[in-house]
Amino acid sequence: MRPIFTLLFLALAQWAFAQVQSCQDIVFPTLNSSLYQGVYYNDLRWDDDHKIITVSFINGSAFLQNKVKQYAVEWGTYANLRFEFVNRAGADIRISFYPGKGSWSLIGKQSNQFSVDVNTGRSVSGLNGPSMNYGWFNEKTTDQEFRRTILHEFGHALGLLHEHLSPLSGIKWNIPKVYAHYMQTQNWSKEDVDKNVLNKYSVTQTNGEYDPKSIMHYPVSKEFTLDGYEVGWNYLLSAGDKKTIATIYPKSNPTTTNKETPKQLYRISGLTYGDSIWSLTMSKNKVTNAQIWRTRPNFPNAEIQEFWGKGYQISNLSYGGGLWALVMSQGTGLSDQLWRTRPNFPEAEINTLWDSGYYINSISYGNGLWALVMSKGTGYTGQIWRTRSYFPKDEIKEFWDQGYHITSLTYGNGLWALVMSKNAGYQLQLWRTRNYYPKDEIQELWDKGYHITNLTYGNGLWALVMSKGTSYQSQSWRTRRNFPAAEIDELWKK
Repeated sequence: MRPIFTLLFLALAQWAFAQVQSCQDIVFPTLNSSLYQGVYYNDLRWDDDHKIITVSFINGSAFLQNKVKQYAVEWGTYANLRFEFVNRAGADIRISFYPGKGSWSLIGKQSNQFSVDVNTGRSVSGLNGPSMNYGWFNEKTTDQEFRRTILHEFGHALGLLHEHLSPLSGIKWNIPKVYAHYMQTQNWSKEDVDKNVLNKYSVTQTNGEYDPKSIMHYPVSKEFTLDGYEVGWNYLLSAGDKKTIATIYPKSNPTTTNKETPKQLYRISGLTYGDSIWSLTMSKNKVTNAQIWRTRPNFPNAEIQEFWGKGYQISNLSYGGGLWALVMSQGTGLSDQLWRTRPNFPEAEINTLWDSGYYINSISYGNGLWALVMSKGTGYTGQIWRTRSYFPKDEIKEFWDQGYHITSLTYGNGLWALVMSKNAGYQLQLWRTRNYYPKDEIQELWDKGYHITNLTYGNGLWALVMSKGTSYQSQSWRTRRNFPAAEIDELWKK
């Protein structure tokens, strides 16, 4: 068997097996294909002292480059390494956007030893060419497709291989149909089909588990299996992906005898302005992710774009005291995010983005503008909104009874804006309105196992929403006349 390097991936965003494009293998001089270790190639994992992997771009627009930056960093949430994007030659990973040349990546640390000749598909020594390519990205590519492809290729760059080739999958291929399909649509030989679709790793070379939800799994159409088995498109990191990458690059030394629990730190979970004070809520989660905040007199569109490019997503946006307050966080699990500002309530924008698969994260009002944030990957399975000149207690009760929970509540321009969602993750929910800051109510409900999930001020009322079933481990709140910068910094360290 000739030594090869597997770089296959699927090109089209719509689930139709017959439409799939796949990249051919790259001939690689040092990689023995019999040594694959199931879902990853152990010998090509990045070394323990290589905790920062540098990444540069050979070409591509700023838009495309920012999409790569936005989604690639998700791997670092679960692995003891991070990607640093640099503007220089000789980076560990070098990315190109050559159209028509497929999407592929060298596996693991071979990226900082070899490049790929995009014309021949063969590897060459040195760091003068790309080690990763995205051949079908353009300005019209969907964010779902960006995330799927980028996560897949960076999985290869960390040493992961294709999950559908696991011998534990038990896939019963209709081999004549598979040969015919790939020969007709990809112009592959029988050997190409064997190598890229049908061959399996050795059972002893797997991690002992098969994960059909893995980002590294091809879609499988029931048309090409004997028993009707199928696997759809996978767009997110699966629980198995997260476990595998954490095993390959553990965040703590597994041989150490001092197995301390990682420290949980407070992060901003609520920030609002009302009655001439800033109200800050900070919470501890099981996992502590990076977070930033910025205050600006003008709407912070440049800051949002900057931190989107670094893998952050908007987690809180509010206005008060002449300032827009922006909070952005990593590890939100969201796959895409958009914002809109309008002088009138953005009803048309909500309906349009709902039709595109987005759900409302938050709605806020300030300085004559409604600010709408909508995202994909929220996990919601349904959503409604209502605006009322009075507090919408009847609407809350109506939609609670239908299985919805409050996920956003704000006041602006004479209107209460209520958003309720299905599958928000809450078990029970309560609300209270008071003409004073509801500190006693917060303490009372904390003692009963509730956590603050929304706190806002409008029309002379503080509106408090507290829920059971959150991921929060503990909470703290502060009120200050000035923006609570010192309090945020203090609690971030606790």
